[in-house]
Amino acid sequence: MAESLLECVPFRRQDDAGLLRLVETLRSALDPDALELEYLFLPRRQWYRRRFQRNRVLAARGVSAARRRPTEPFSLRVPFHAVDLVTGTLSLVRVARRPWTGAEVRRFELLQPFISQLLEAAARCEAHGRARWCLSVAATRADAPTLLLDGCGEIVWTNEAAEALLSGKDRDEVRVVSEDGHEVPMLTHIARLARSEPKPSRSRLALTTGRSLEACVSLGRNADGDGEDLTVVSLRPLASVTIEDVRPRLLLRGVTDREAEVVRAVLEGKRNAEIAAELCITEWTVKDHLKHIFLKLGVCSRAGLLGALYADPRSASPGPTPPGSPSC
Repeated sequence: MAESLLECVPFRRQDDAGLLRLVETLRSALDPDALELEYLFLPRRQWYRRRFQRNRVLAARGVSAARRRPTEPFSLRVPFHAVDLVTGTLSLVRVARRPWTGAEVRRFELLQPFISQLLEAAARCEAHGRARWCLSVAATRADAPTLLLDGCGEIVWTNEAAEALLSGKDRDEVRVVSEDGHEVPMLTHIARLARSEPKPSRSRLALTTGRSLEACVSLGRNADGDGEDLTVVSLRPLASVTIEDVRPRLLLRGVTDREAEVVRAVLEGKRNAEIAAELCITEWTVKDHLKHIFLKLGVCSRAGLLGALYADPRSASPGPTPPGSPSC
């Protein structure tokens, strides 16, 4: 079974650079015959043991609580504890014919608090890096556009599908109709979702191009729980609202067949010039149709129109007519 992001066991990698540097430093300073790391991985309540001898490094392996070794008689022990992650002991071992001297014990006592802090930091660093790696691999393999954002809503990583959606010369033109009827850049809207939406949650994004996406917001929690959690936003296409979806509402509000054709073109993401060419009318006529539509539906802009239709396409209840002149 694959490990979850909360179950990234530290100190198991053979190339764990931080742990290996600490071992080499202790060998230089105190010259032990071997070092043994025994620790309890708290999320699983599983014990692990790893031994570093002079010429070989043994891989970490799980051990049962009943098979844990008693303290070796000629060892110096460093306890360490990383909250909610690991707790254990690093033992510096010597054989009986080469006991520790008084000077070496005093040197060890001076180093002991620093060794404990380094072990705790190494455990958190490895678990944190492993969690991010697992998260990015899962997102890379996803077909849907996926973004990872930090707690401030800043994008820290995107997969290829998200890059294709948000890159190129039209990047700033990819806009979303917000709930209050305003057009905002998609990246701005996604950052707001990451900061404010509960996790997990799903919401519909109505794009001004006529497309519709579902944003799935979830939490990619780091194994060390130090506040560095990432928000995962995955986007998948939804069926766009069509003119047939909104026709009952339009008819009830007095929208004519010709005005409904303009609404259809707006739902398809077409601009005034394109609508005029398709319907063989002038742009001024398109603007007049839009003003009438806005007044009948109680909105004051194209973004407001899209927001109202996407929010509840079949709703027939009238909304309040906003003050001010409609903007086409």
